[in-house]
Amino acid sequence: MRILLILFLFLQSIAAFSQTPTHFPTKNEPVRFFETPGNIVLFIVIPVLVVFFYYLWRKRLRKEQEEREKEK
Repeated sequence: MRILLILFLFLQSIAAFSQTPTHFPTKNEPVRFFETPGNIVLFIVIPVLVVFFYYLWRKRLRKEQEEREKEK
């Protein structure tokens, strides 16, 4: 049983090592989001606007639903 466990772990380590990419550079700098205005707009402003307009839309739907319930 112990030999099977050791063999399994050995084969898993070979499989994990074989999945590492060799054609990508490894010394990359982190992504700088605030480097260009396009990154700021794309990753910060647009998601905030989407959440804001979704909130307003849901608020309007609730208000319309309450008005319909009052009419009945």
